[in-house]
Amino acid sequence: MTMAVRTAFPLALLLLAGACARSEDASVVADTNGQTTAVERVRTPEQDDNEVALGEWRDSLQDDAAALEFGPAGAPPLFSLRCDGRRGTLLQRHGAALTGDLPTMLITVGSDTRRFAVTSTGGTIPMLRATLTSGDPFRQTLTAADSPITIRIGDSPPLVLPPGDQIGAFLTACASGETAGAAADEAGNAAAPEANGAEAATNGAATQ
Repeated sequence: MTMAVRTAFPLALLLLAGACARSEDASVVADTNGQTTAVERVRTPEQDDNEVALGEWRDSLQDDAAALEFGPAGAPPLFSLRCDGRRGTLLQRHGAALTGDLPTMLITVGSDTRRFAVTSTGGTIPMLRATLTSGDPFRQTLTAADSPITIRIGDSPPLVLPPGDQIGAFLTACASGETAGAAADEAGNAAAPEANGAEAATNGAATQ
């Protein structure tokens, strides 16, 4: 057997083993000098789809209704929960505008997936909205979530959100109607200083 054949045979076996090991993080290739090099595999779209979105859960008000928003600090929300005034909760995917027939919103927590009908809202930032009623058992699924929450709408890339203790507390408050009272109190507190200022001015004028 010639020297060239002896060199080519083990090299061929090495390349074959590298091609079969597709589940590993690196592949082995040979350069023109017959030396092997480890090459890092490129991330697949499926792996990217599982990446948790950057941001945080934060309390907010939307049109005087209590809301729990998720998104990067200082930026518009990507997703939000909002009390609907009937002890239910609106599930809102911000920035999602679709034409034609509306798709459904799929929300997955662990092995549990629910499908919700959506409506489209206008405005500067478009939004697709679904409703979670006060008696829906999926509320408990979201409350007890300890794994990422994945939201899929049509063929759009999924939005993967981290779980958070604020979710359960907010859903409970919506179902009890407590958040509506809190929003009213906040609005009343904002108006109170103005009223007190006007009263003080009136009393000052009366004493002159």
